[in-house]
Amino acid sequence: MRHPRIRPLPPTAFLLLALAGCHGDGVLAPDGLPGPAAAVGAPEEVCATIDFDALTHGEAVGAITVPELDLSFSVTVWPSNGGLPMARAYDTDVPSPPGDAFLAWTGDGAGCPACGGLGRVLVVEDGAGFATGGASDFGGTFFLDGFTQAGAWVRSVTAVNAAEYEGSHRLYVDAEPLAVSSVVAGSVQPLTPSAEPTIASFVELVILSGARGGFDDLVMCRMMESTGDDEGSLPAGGEGCGVGFWKNPRNLDHWEGTGLTPADGVGAALGGAPGGFRRPEQAVDPETLSLVEALQLRGPGVNQLVRQAAAALLNAASDGVSYDLRAEEVRDAYLAALAGGDVPGTTDLLAALNEQSCPLD
Repeated sequence: MRHPRIRPLPPTAFLLLALAGCHGDGVLAPDGLPGPAAAVGAPEEVCATIDFDALTHGEAVGAITVPELDLSFSVTVWPSNGGLPMARAYDTDVPSPPGDAFLAWTGDGAGCPACGGLGRVLVVEDGAGFATGGASDFGGTFFLDGFTQAGAWVRSVTAVNAAEYEGSHRLYVDAEPLAVSSVVAGSVQPLTPSAEPTIASFVELVILSGARGGFDDLVMCRMMESTGDDEGSLPAGGEGCGVGFWKNPRNLDHWEGTGLTPADGVGAALGGAPGGFRRPEQAVDPETLSLVEALQLRGPGVNQLVRQAAAALLNAASDGVSYDLRAEEVRDAYLAALAGGDVPGTTDLLAALNEQSCPLD
């Protein structure tokens, strides 16, 4: 069985989680992007996101390995539904099997407008079988146990379609309730516990009976010794302006400090054009795409990578923004992702850097 995709988290991504009580500053960064330095042998916090996108629609999930944390654990589900493989990956971008309108984000009867672009999420298999019933309409609990290393903790997990009633999706560690969903059906909500106890035995991801949906983007952390590899450390920056800022016509005067124009082609500005786009942008010609058109792209995958890379390039080139990457580093990361690298990880890092404090507002 293939394992879910594991995405190392950049340090700036932690800002987006809005959590207190962090256990350190050092993390791993996606391939092609530098990370912060740490003394050899010094403990540092390392975190990774498990997003299930490497799995196919309906693929069973019985174990998860997290190389960045030197960690693995098993996944089982209650109720057993007659012994069927219980934990499965559900692709929110494919037509829903019967009974799964609550995970659909487009079309007649779509129940989860926020599910567009999530990719694969973790669901409980229906008692009638996945091919017949898809995900369960009656909730269930994912048990994560058998951890091969001590000292790990959960930073957050995303509740999908949370919930038809308040509190339908819940996070427990060693039977202690840590986070509960609070939003309406058809939504996607990060569950971020205010406390992060280390896992002594097991984690439970609970969907209450009668509720629907699944989980995505499980963020786990562990203290690990630094290797001391500080080559190419990120320069101190801490500032960034988001996609929405750069595509806003009222902010066009701020382009003057970048040496770029909205009409500049993505291929020339970023060093290469993407080979194609994910829906709903199939009709857009990547070869003639301008920077402002890149910022206006919709949808996930390469679409999101291109728009975040365009904003990152503008931040790096701006004389008014103290950005964490140089323009050539943005180009290198973008091109590496296009060439078969970690598109979600690179996209997440650029988005985190872009969504820091914007000094141009």
